[in-house]
Amino acid sequence: MAQRLTDREYQVLRLMFCGLANKEIAGEIGIAVKTVEYHITNILGKLGAANRTQAVVAALEQGLLDSRDLQGRHLSEDGKD
Repeated sequence: MAQRLTDREYQVLRLMFCGLANKEIAGEIGIAVKTVEYHITNILGKLGAANRTQAVVAALEQGLLDSRDLQGRHLSEDGKD
């Protein structure tokens, strides 16, 4: 099992799963694009992924994401709709 993602990393991962670009993720959750990039780097490392697609696939395989995570883009801080 991968290292545990922080709440913010999980939130970024969910938005990646929804297909948002880094700039869109930044705007959605109110952080800088560089901060999004930092979180994505951490996510890739923790999931052992080389890119965003591999990270999402790994998260799906590990049960960290499922189809409910595609419902809407307005996600609360705790990751619950």
